[in-house]
Amino acid sequence: MKQHPAAIGLFLCEQVIIEEGTHNVTLVNSFTRRTVRHDPPESFPFIIFALLTDGTGQVPLQLQVERLDTLETVFRAETIALFNHPLQEIRFRLRLRSFSFPVLGDYGVVLCADGEPIAQRKLQILYVEGQE
Repeated sequence: MKQHPAAIGLFLCEQVIIEEGTHNVTLVNSFTRRTVRHDPPESFPFIIFALLTDGTGQVPLQLQVERLDTLETVFRAETIALFNHPLQEIRFRLRLRSFSFPVLGDYGVVLCADGEPIAQRKLQILYVEGQE
């Protein structure tokens, strides 16, 4: 029988470093807001990271990014996490290399386990003249 995991945070960042000896994780330049120089926004690479625990069995995971003004899904990805026991921790990591947000504004990043939301984060894409 499978059990949905709990998410210990959902982070958006530029880089994830996993130290070779200890396997400790460092999130580099975590953000909830991005400024862009163009409208519509240009693409920029980033990583979505979450730590999952308390799951059992094979659990389908879905990640989606949606516009908060229209609730339109603008990105979706799916994978399966395999939990051998509830104390196991799984690092969910998804790199978006060239994703472009369709418009400026607010977005919701939602991680679901078998269709049920387990973590979410708001992201703002703002135009600021002369900045990146």
